[in-house]
Amino acid sequence: MATNHRKITHLLLFIYTILLLTILPLPTASLEATWTPNPDDSGPLPLSLAQRQQLLELEVAITSSPDPSSTLAHVAKQNGMSQEELVGMLNRNRDDLMQTGDLEGMLQDVGAKMQQQGAGGGGRSMASATLPRRVLSLISYIVFSVAKTTSVQVSRYPRQSTLLALIFITSFLAVHNAPRNGIVISTGAFPPFSRGHTTILEPPMDYVQNYYVTKWERGGWEDSLPPSIELNAKQLKMKGSKSKKQSSKNTIGGVGMTRSLVVDTSDASNDEVSVETKRNGDDFALVTSAYKTISIESSVDDDEEMQHEAMDCMLESVSSIFDERRFAEFIPDSSPNLKYRSFHVAEEDDGDVTEGAVMAVKLLGDFGLYGVQPLCLSYELDEDDDTDDNATMLRCIAFHTLKGGHFDGELRLSVEQKITSLVLSVVLAIPNGARKPPTRLAESIVSSLVKSISHSSQIRMKQTQSRKSQSKQYRERASGRATEKRHERYEQEKLQEEMAAERKRKWKRNNPDAGRYTPSGHRLRSPDGHPKFS
Repeated sequence: MATNHRKITHLLLFIYTILLLTILPLPTASLEATWTPNPDDSGPLPLSLAQRQQLLELEVAITSSPDPSSTLAHVAKQNGMSQEELVGMLNRNRDDLMQTGDLEGMLQDVGAKMQQQGAGGGGRSMASATLPRRVLSLISYIVFSVAKTTSVQVSRYPRQSTLLALIFITSFLAVHNAPRNGIVISTGAFPPFSRGHTTILEPPMDYVQNYYVTKWERGGWEDSLPPSIELNAKQLKMKGSKSKKQSSKNTIGGVGMTRSLVVDTSDASNDEVSVETKRNGDDFALVTSAYKTISIESSVDDDEEMQHEAMDCMLESVSSIFDERRFAEFIPDSSPNLKYRSFHVAEEDDGDVTEGAVMAVKLLGDFGLYGVQPLCLSYELDEDDDTDDNATMLRCIAFHTLKGGHFDGELRLSVEQKITSLVLSVVLAIPNGARKPPTRLAESIVSSLVKSISHSSQIRMKQTQSRKSQSKQYRERASGRATEKRHERYEQEKLQEEMAAERKRKWKRNNPDAGRYTPSGHRLRSPDGHPKFS
């Protein structure tokens, strides 16, 4: 997302630079040199712009001095000319600058220059000319120069300047809105200009969710399906399903029209996703389905207990994906960029909760851009629902389209359980008389969702198995370490007892007085004749 915004920022800056270079002429092309004869006999005035600026600075310095007359006389004396000649030169210089239109700009430059000189000296202390003051004066000078250049260019080239201003404003708005809403082109269907909600870049899901939540709060949602029609004793099949279950009444169009839609998944494969499309049927203008098998035998050993445990892990992972609505976690790179998010809105009066969803798909919008498709929950079935038509159906969720999107139909996601495998299927049904997406795009949407759900379920199954195995191995290791310590302690005590018994046996065998020795008390007697004990 951030990469796309960076790319469009660089692209807009590049386009703006190219247009700036092509529209505005180069500075060398705007320079013109003209010569006009001097009607006076006092000689020509200096033609250099720098000399004219110096004369203007001299005039401003003389007029702003405390005693202009004395200053004029002093300057004329230093230059070897009379006061009248100096005054005439200064007046002619001012008249020439006024005729060329440079007087006002040069006066402003001279004033700014004198203010800077006054700020740097003129009795002010060096502490006043600090770095912040210098930076501020530099910034003000740059801003003033840019404003002056802009005003000159606008006065000389009004059309080109207006075009550049529009380009600059458009670029700024694009850079500002790109990370917030993906640069919205339209927010609804406006035939023939727009089919539905369209953005140039990938729209953030927070923006899309907030947009439709706000729309709900303002007046609710309206489904975009055509009116429902009940057909008696008719079964909706694809590829001649072998199922014998039939419904006495089937609904075509309207919310819940995919309840009786049967998809034959007998040829589902574990290796790749099978995609099937049926166009221009009696009841549906387009029915696109994708299905895939998730086999347990290929991921575990032949142990029956391990297979049952793996099946439980798979059922738990698929159930968590359907509960959390994680249908687009792993969209393949080969498929169009697809984002999905589900959310809930509640009524303020009775507190009823309605589930909605949004899906942003690349190439679905106008001119092949990103299209936003709003959805609303139609129905949800699980294994607890005791219905004949869903005897092997573990989970089934269906969403119908709302107004403001790019097609009208119902999207059904389901998972069925077989003996040692699960079958994932996604069906997009478009009734007759409704808007339908391009066939390739519809096939890409359903196949991407099946691949994403399959990948998510396998990853979650492996995570669950890893956690369970790690927990079991930890318990086994802890129990094994405790048993091993008890055995080591028993063996040490046994060796100590055997060593003590062997030591006692050897002592009895090598000591003839063993068992018959009694103390005689001779060691307590004092030696005879010893002075200490006499």
